[in-house]
Amino acid sequence: MQLEKHAVKTNDEVDALYAVIKEIWPEVFTPIIGADQVAYMLRTYQSPENILSEIKRGANYFVLKEGNVSVGYTAYEVKEEAVYISKIYLNDSVRGKGYSSALFDWYEEVAQENHKNKLYLRVNQENAQAIAVYEHKGFINKGVLVSPIGEGFEMTDFIFEKEISQ
Repeated sequence: MQLEKHAVKTNDEVDALYAVIKEIWPEVFTPIIGADQVAYMLRTYQSPENILSEIKRGANYFVLKEGNVSVGYTAYEVKEEAVYISKIYLNDSVRGKGYSSALFDWYEEVAQENHKNKLYLRVNQENAQAIAVYEHKGFINKGVLVSPIGEGFEMTDFIFEKEISQ
């Protein structure tokens, strides 16, 4: 079976996406940032309203499906200097099937189609599993970015970049 990408544009599609987010985020992030920050980020950073606002500003969101089952999501923005991969999440049940590699191959195609020679992303400094995947795919750690996000919470991330050929 292969991974299919379904663009998210309408309110109903965002609501379906949010159901996936509510399943994946606690699994991935509670051990890293704690339940309180996960709940806060689901109410703000990953809320349906915020996602719709991002889409209106040019973000591209996709629900990832294996057959008829939603198993993750991804999002990107084409920036002046590169393609920014803002989200890439897969349900634990489908990890290890090569879907991450397929997504990164697709992102290289997106960059080439948009005449960009670089991909970049942020990753929580404590997300060892994701960091290992990014390094395996040729991304290089370019430094630390700490961003206050409200209510005393902050995101403590690494910035990873990958140069690609045109």
